[in-house]
Amino acid sequence: VTGLIAGLGVGGIAIGLAAQGIFSDLFAALSIIFDKPFRRGETITYDDTIGTVEKIGLKSTRLRAVTGEEIIISNTNLLDKEIINFTRLARRRTRFSIGVIYQTQPDDARRIPAILKKIVEDNDAVFIRSGFVGFGDSSINFELDFDIMSSEYEVVYEGRHKIGLAILQTFNEEGLEFAYPTQTTFTAAPNGEMVLPYPEGGFGARISKD
Repeated sequence: VTGLIAGLGVGGIAIGLAAQGIFSDLFAALSIIFDKPFRRGETITYDDTIGTVEKIGLKSTRLRAVTGEEIIISNTNLLDKEIINFTRLARRRTRFSIGVIYQTQPDDARRIPAILKKIVEDNDAVFIRSGFVGFGDSSINFELDFDIMSSEYEVVYEGRHKIGLAILQTFNEEGLEFAYPTQTTFTAAPNGEMVLPYPEGGFGARISKD
């Protein structure tokens, strides 16, 4: 009898520990239902995950990621995270970082914010700000902030796509060159005089002369 009682006691503790997680998720589900931090069909993000809520269960919540995968997370774990509900936003903000080459003329660089503003407004978005932000290793850097007036991710995705390609097209038409990582190597002659990478007469002429 003593052994049976001891076994039941140990079994009860094990069942209690197992049930603790179940009840924790159950209470978390009730919190989601009554507090409504998000609802079925709304798009949320936590950590590095963005997805649309498909089902709120008693133990877990199922989301559909923007890349198509089904994501299952326990209700307790989900509520312990910082959740951003995109559906309740009337707009979505996007930032583009743009770098142009150092050979860009100052007058052309001054025109860039106005060019970007026109592109944004021509594509039915709201221009927020744009301007010079710093000198990079290989580029003169600008930033562009704009809002797309929708809470739907697909609309925002399409708007960002259109504006990005419009920037590419307009910069090509205006002769503004995007920068990419480059290095220029200078060499010196035996007398210490600096020699440019491409001496007068071209590389082949220099070789034949030597």
